[in-house]
Amino acid sequence: MKNNKGITLTALVIVILILIILASVTINISKETIKRANLEDLKTNLLLIQAKAKTFCEEVTFKTANLDSSKEEDLAKIQEIKTAEYKGTALDNCDDNIKSAASDAGISDFTNYYYLNNEDLSQMGVNIEPQDDEYYLVKYDISDVEVVYTRGYKADDGNTYYKLSDINKIEN
Repeated sequence: MKNNKGITLTALVIVILILIILASVTINISKETIKRANLEDLKTNLLLIQAKAKTFCEEVTFKTANLDSSKEEDLAKIQEIKTAEYKGTALDNCDDNIKSAASDAGISDFTNYYYLNNEDLSQMGVNIEPQDDEYYLVKYDISDVEVVYTRGYKADDGNTYYKLSDINKIEN
């Protein structure tokens, strides 16, 4: 008489295939979840920078409301106030690596753009440490405060987005 204890080879193969399918589905879901989390983290940091930059712009606007930009002495005072209020280094005064990254991100006119280093980001309440090849830039303009992440975010559509206004349009 035959002892039929155990599992058949066919049943074993079916169980292994089911486990492989479940593992691949789980891995794909995890990758998507991580990608969505990274996008949300980036958006949050950029929005925080934008909110702080808007505050700085409003402060400059308030302090310069009674000054006339056509007068030389007032223009110097306006520049002094901007220097005191705005965080970062004017993009025109940055090294070539930062300027090149800004150009790669689609910035052709450096006017009103500032580079934010680790200390500036920390003062703005953003707890990130940029890598060597990534920079955070902000355009201080009361009507249009724009934040740029020079590494960009590569979306599922194959495009890389650098500006907060574009990154906010990406669907999860």
